[in-house]
Amino acid sequence: MQSLERAQTRLEVYAIKVTLLGTRPPVWRRILVPRDITLRNLHRTLQTVMGWTNAHLHQFVCHRPRLSDLGSRVGSKITDENRTKFGELIGTVGARLLYEYDFGDGWQHELLLEEVLPGDEAFQQTCVAGKRCCPPEDCGGPQGFAELLQALQDANHPSHDEACEWLGDFVPESFSADEVNRRLCRRTH
Repeated sequence: MQSLERAQTRLEVYAIKVTLLGTRPPVWRRILVPRDITLRNLHRTLQTVMGWTNAHLHQFVCHRPRLSDLGSRVGSKITDENRTKFGELIGTVGARLLYEYDFGDGWQHELLLEEVLPGDEAFQQTCVAGKRCCPPEDCGGPQGFAELLQALQDANHPSHDEACEWLGDFVPESFSADEVNRRLCRRTH
């Protein structure tokens, strides 16, 4: 009986690939999170691992009603993401959920459940891999980001100097899982 109880309370860890849709080459992260993470905490994790600054509204979209932080702000009947757990929405390998951030720029992130792993009480959320730097906030969404990259990479582009000045030391190809994990650790402690 005791081993059955332990088996029922065993932590499951989700390996999720997060792809920022509309970016070429793609910006993506592979993260490990507990199955029972709330959507509110998943939002915070996504902000950290992607490199966003949480300056805009967001929502999760699936075959069920939209799950958003708008519910408390406008009184709509949107499911409360403080109570909804990711594992309640996504449970089978290959399942997908959409995370939208910054409705003006329209950033859409596909969350793909790649694997379900065993975990333990010492488990920490982790970014295990990724590619490319997150676009800067308020750059105009995927189209604006593509135009910005083009101007940045072409010294003869009419907006090259402006792009370089605005972006400063932005390096589109840069990504460090170690740095992301340091930020995750600081956020959770």
